[in-house]
Amino acid sequence: MKKFCLSAQTGLMLLGSLLSALSGFAGSVKNQALHGQPGDLNKIIAKYNMRGMRAVRPIPSDSQIFKRLFDLSLTYGHAYKRLGELCKGVGPRLSGSDNAEKGIVWAVDMLRGYQFDTVFTQPVMVPRWERGDVEMVRLYSTVLTQQLKSGKTEPDYNCEAFVEANPLPKKYYDLQACALGGSVGGSVKAAVVVVNSDAELEAKGKAGLLKDKIVLLNRAFDQTLLNTFQAYGGCVNQRVNGAAPCARFGAMAVLVRSMSNRCDLHPHTGVTHYVDSVRKIPMIAVATAVADLLESVSASDPKHLVEIRLDCKTWPDRQSANVVASTKGTVYPEKIIAFGGHFDSWDEGEGAHDDGAGCMHAFEALRLLKEIGYTPKHTLRCVFWINEENGLRGGTEYARLAGTLGEEHVAALESDRGGFVPRGFGVDSAFIPKLAKYQRWLDAYGIGEIERGGGGADIGPLKKVNPNTVFVGFIPDSQRYFDVHHAETDVFENVNKRELQLGAAAVAAMIYILDQELD
Repeated sequence: MKKFCLSAQTGLMLLGSLLSALSGFAGSVKNQALHGQPGDLNKIIAKYNMRGMRAVRPIPSDSQIFKRLFDLSLTYGHAYKRLGELCKGVGPRLSGSDNAEKGIVWAVDMLRGYQFDTVFTQPVMVPRWERGDVEMVRLYSTVLTQQLKSGKTEPDYNCEAFVEANPLPKKYYDLQACALGGSVGGSVKAAVVVVNSDAELEAKGKAGLLKDKIVLLNRAFDQTLLNTFQAYGGCVNQRVNGAAPCARFGAMAVLVRSMSNRCDLHPHTGVTHYVDSVRKIPMIAVATAVADLLESVSASDPKHLVEIRLDCKTWPDRQSANVVASTKGTVYPEKIIAFGGHFDSWDEGEGAHDDGAGCMHAFEALRLLKEIGYTPKHTLRCVFWINEENGLRGGTEYARLAGTLGEEHVAALESDRGGFVPRGFGVDSAFIPKLAKYQRWLDAYGIGEIERGGGGADIGPLKKVNPNTVFVGFIPDSQRYFDVHHAETDVFENVNKRELQLGAAAVAAMIYILDQELD
């Protein structure tokens, strides 16, 4: 009872003090208002608020969050200028190269400048392949030379290469080509045999028509497919796995039609694989217009020859790193939403769309959410994965560390389709119903196309660690992506600033949704 009386007494004293303070506050306000200038009352109240009686901020609505993210990205965005620094200041970032390591130093310094809660690297051992100093593909054809001398050839205005090409009659013709990533070097001179399908390869191989020849794997994109990634998927296997079957049939080298739906003179590189038990032969990408030319010449000139010289080399693995920046969650700090792109690129071009844009989408999304004052429930983690192009070791090591450290990834988003105008997202089916309440805002900002099934190469290994991780893939418009994919044209100048910044805001909006809807 004594304790109860003491508490009551203390309570009465506190109540008296509070009433006195309120009386003093009211008197002060009245006195200053009577003797002050018009509008001073608001200043007086604000002054007392600053002393502890703080106003409660209203929680912004979903529509307000979306608007703030897009407005900030389009007016004071940082993604485009940072991409320019990366592309022009660092350049291409082939895994294992000095340039890739220079880029990682740049990325760490850049991210630290924004004072995110954490910025760190994860060591990763990556392969090291170099293109070399010699890269030549040369055509000898007297029939082509005679055609050019006679003036019978006319520009094909159905092919964009006519703008760049002005062939004159020569003894030989240096063709637009580049070694595929991982190719062996070598010197070869032989006739070309054109193959347009797996069935044709098998038939010509069994007939002995590929022995001591250079094979042109010439399967083109299906132009009737509106989604160019589907068209890519329909023919990329000839680039990745074409060496072994051709070598088994006695081929000396392989030329591969570039993975593009555009007719031009820019070869597109990309990874190629060998089978250790089969003889390794040079693998070279040729521009789509060059592939068309070789198909024509091989049919009209039985005496034509193509000479190949490559100086590619593979060196021992080298240590590189993933780069990570994060904002700590306030409700579930131990639960992670990861989002990012791959930091490495091929050595052709600058890796602007593939995948500098994806990395900038992720960094900018983290910055935008921080800048508008959003407090995340989960820890938000931006990741620049290394070695997606020719090994996937960055994504694999990231997932391994997540398992070893006991990290719980509730969601993962990947952006690896370029910096073009955003259309929507691919999302794990189980999460799609949770998007219904946001659909009107997704539609309003042009990002309402939702496909079933989310994911990406770098986040894929996380499913093995936690099958319940929600996967999301960012989907921009695909029509121009394969104009530049893995080519010398994938440069900063070919990235549209507004489209890139729209993409960054779209990624930020989806991260907001994931953070709100997941436990």
